[in-house]
Amino acid sequence: MDAKAPDNASGPAATPPADPGNGLAGSGRSWSLQREWSRAFLLMLAALLIGAVVTIVGVHGLMDQVQETSTRLRLELQRVELLGSALDDHEQLGHQLLSNAPVDRSAFVRQQEAVSRLFEDAISGLPGRTETLAPIIAARQSWQEALTEHGLWGAQVQSLQGNHMDETPAFAASGAGIRKQLADVRRFSLAEMDNGLAHSADLERLLAIGRSALFVVALGATLYFRRRMVKDLMRPVGSLHQGVRKLQGGNYNHRIEVFRRDELGELAEAFNGMAAAVHNSHEALTHRATHDPLTGLANRAALMEHLTASFGAGSTRRNRNEGLLFIDIDDFKEVNDSLGHALGDALLIQLATRLKGCVRSDDLVARLGGDEFAIVVMDDDAGSVTAGIAERIHEALRAPFFVGDDRLTVTASMGAAQRRPETADAAELLRQADFAMYLAKHGGKARFQLFDAEGYDHMTYRAALKRDLATAVPAGQLRLEYQPVADLISGRILGMEALVRWEHPTLGLLAPSEFIPLAEETGDIDAVGCWVLDTATRQAASWRKSLPQCADLWIAVNLSTIQLPNPRNLAAIKRILADPAAQADKVVLEVTETALAGSTDGGIAALKTLKETGVRVAIDDFGTGFSSLSSLAVLPADILKIDRSFLGPQASEAQSAAMLEGILGLARMLSLEVIAEGVEEPGQLDLLRALECRMGQGYFLARPGSAEAIETLLATGAHIQPGRAERAQPVDS
Repeated sequence: MDAKAPDNASGPAATPPADPGNGLAGSGRSWSLQREWSRAFLLMLAALLIGAVVTIVGVHGLMDQVQETSTRLRLELQRVELLGSALDDHEQLGHQLLSNAPVDRSAFVRQQEAVSRLFEDAISGLPGRTETLAPIIAARQSWQEALTEHGLWGAQVQSLQGNHMDETPAFAASGAGIRKQLADVRRFSLAEMDNGLAHSADLERLLAIGRSALFVVALGATLYFRRRMVKDLMRPVGSLHQGVRKLQGGNYNHRIEVFRRDELGELAEAFNGMAAAVHNSHEALTHRATHDPLTGLANRAALMEHLTASFGAGSTRRNRNEGLLFIDIDDFKEVNDSLGHALGDALLIQLATRLKGCVRSDDLVARLGGDEFAIVVMDDDAGSVTAGIAERIHEALRAPFFVGDDRLTVTASMGAAQRRPETADAAELLRQADFAMYLAKHGGKARFQLFDAEGYDHMTYRAALKRDLATAVPAGQLRLEYQPVADLISGRILGMEALVRWEHPTLGLLAPSEFIPLAEETGDIDAVGCWVLDTATRQAASWRKSLPQCADLWIAVNLSTIQLPNPRNLAAIKRILADPAAQADKVVLEVTETALAGSTDGGIAALKTLKETGVRVAIDDFGTGFSSLSSLAVLPADILKIDRSFLGPQASEAQSAAMLEGILGLARMLSLEVIAEGVEEPGQLDLLRALECRMGQGYFLARPGSAEAIETLLATGAHIQPGRAERAQPVDS
């Protein structure tokens, strides 16, 4: 509710009547509420203080009396117990003297004197009442008389002679009487304690009565204070609490009506001022959180919130087709670099204005950051509205921009995606539009591209493979197959080419063409290449050692030119080749002609460095690249591998045969060996033999196989018979 300030000049008639239901209605006196609360509080506080003092004093006196009685009784009983124990010991020695047993009579007398002192201590420590002292005085007198009667007192002990066993019963009877008198002392002490406790009970009753009276006074004060609090404090505070709860719940427009001018009225006015400040701050923060500070457009957070709302179960937009247009300004970095960020920001502001002029009133234009914008297109069934907006944007951008003293022409690449039933959420829709924009930019810029689901699936497939590649080597998922390279005349196996495969945990066996380019992009090619080289050289060394007919068997391993410029990876390759078991002179490193043609001098220099270890270098897929004769002459090559395309279906024609003959002649002039790839038909083998090509590999000769299968083949004599290999479609090596 809106705050209402009282009008002092309007007189009593202008003052609103007190509303008993309103927490802030009440008396207009400024400080009466405070005085009344103070009196009630002081009254209750006084009652509580008096009650506390009476309780503390009473409990203190009661505890002192109980403690005094307990201490006195404990001391009395200790003295009596000690005296009784000493009397028992003395009586035992007395019986021994009467029976004429050998006893130290001087010790007996000293013990007698100690017992006398104990009697004196007990008499002096007991209260002075007759009923307490009489039994112990009588006990002392009876003890002395009994000892005197039997000749055991003082000096009598030294003169006692003979056996007096007949006197022991009487002596024992006198001892029992003395113990009975001591028991009377204990009984009197306990009675004294009972009296003390009874007095303590009386004090406790008096204390309970006093506390009850004070409790009644305090209860009355509390009831009075509570009545005043309910009327003058709790209801107003309840109203304030309700206002705070509404403010906490997000109702920043709520206000409290003010009808009183005391402290609570001032508090209500302060609350209304705070609510107004919070409302203004909330609006400012909300605007900053959902809008781009430079252009005033909605920001990424607002865009995602807007898109996410349409995916909600109860959203009215769920069944409405919406499009998302993703816009990226072409070459905007050059504007920032050449003109500076200040002028770049000025250009973005003008761009935002033009974009808003190209959309309808219910479409949302947002700046995602940098030079990226997005537009949510409402009610777009077939994407035609989105395409129309993209066309209008292209038209709007044809007019030049004037930034400072500069005249700029700007283009944009745009991608669009439609929300479909299978679209999972807002993030996926944004990724689809972003991907479409990526295709537009890489298709020549200044273009509009619709989302391509097949291309997007391929991109996500590649992205998943890139993530999995990082663990392929540590997880032991790579496999090697080996394809023999044979002498085309004799059929003898001369070497093997190692072909890597990836046993993906979910996709199965993958050919190298599916993951090697990705490994080159991610940098995982270093780990993959080193693993292949190390595994292949060890396997070839094992065959040379275990099979005598394979003593000269060499192994060929494909290298990526991405591996060569890396000094760390080059050092790792050299460490593998330096192992004596690898026999570097029986290792062939294959590099494609196309990769070498596009490589810098660093790749060729790295190959020359590796050749120093004794390896040979083969130019793979020769004839498909763009190497000139001059560059071929300087390549550190030992072998040319003729690409399989020269042995295709038209290989028997004169033109193909002439090209093969030219390559073979060139290789002989450069003293290079030649291996023909892709030998898959008898006619191809006959042609190669006719052209005196010495080595070849292909499915017609032998297909790739596992290490175990190849070892079985080698064990048969390391020869192959062309045409005996199982016919199958070639696997991409």
